[in-house]
Amino acid sequence: MSFWRVAHRGAAGSCPEHTRPAFERAIELGVDMIEMDIQLTRDRLLVVLHDREFGRTVSGAGRVRDCDLADLCSRDAGAWFDAAFAGERVLSLEDVLELTAGRAALNLEIKSPPVDWEATAAVLVDALTSRGLLGSTVVSCFDMGALRCVRARAPAARLGVLWQQPDLNAAWSHAAELGASSIHLFWGLIDPAAVSAAHQRGLSVIAWTVNEVDMMDRLVSWGVDGIISDFPERFSRVTAPA
Repeated sequence: MSFWRVAHRGAAGSCPEHTRPAFERAIELGVDMIEMDIQLTRDRLLVVLHDREFGRTVSGAGRVRDCDLADLCSRDAGAWFDAAFAGERVLSLEDVLELTAGRAALNLEIKSPPVDWEATAAVLVDALTSRGLLGSTVVSCFDMGALRCVRARAPAARLGVLWQQPDLNAAWSHAAELGASSIHLFWGLIDPAAVSAAHQRGLSVIAWTVNEVDMMDRLVSWGVDGIISDFPERFSRVTAPA
């Protein structure tokens, strides 16, 4: 049995998402890949955060794109989850690249708004290229426009089409246009026919976000290539045959 074990925002079920403890925990568990969200800051750098506005995992008000990286990385990103994580800071993409180097592959989901897609693609491609990570990192997004910006700058980039709508024909079309290597499907859309259709098109199938072991078993038995989970410790309990 073989499938890519992908930690969602690190080990987000047991640690505050996108923090150092979440990433360290995922690595300790031996995941193959870590999924995380990236956005562009006001000073044209990349920060690892899901929400475009503060208030859920980071205190305060306002938008991420209106703040400089130094300001963002001084903010607490752990107290919201549990007092034990108070003081954990927001991380830059560079922080995470250093932390994970040689320890886990990355799936970087672009969360920047449309106005920042071009600049996000430029900064991201430069960062991955300079570290020799362009060929091993998956860049994913729900917005095809963002992925087009990455593809225009990097013909060799590995792109993943994130998808949660029932019309899979549209997903296949976008994947073909972009030269994507994978389709990242909401787990509820996956069945053996969908996996077969993707594989016939040369696409790997990554299921998100799956936290129940019985569903992981079912998906693996259907032939998915990877599973994204908040609880990567549960991957060891998957018993479905290859």
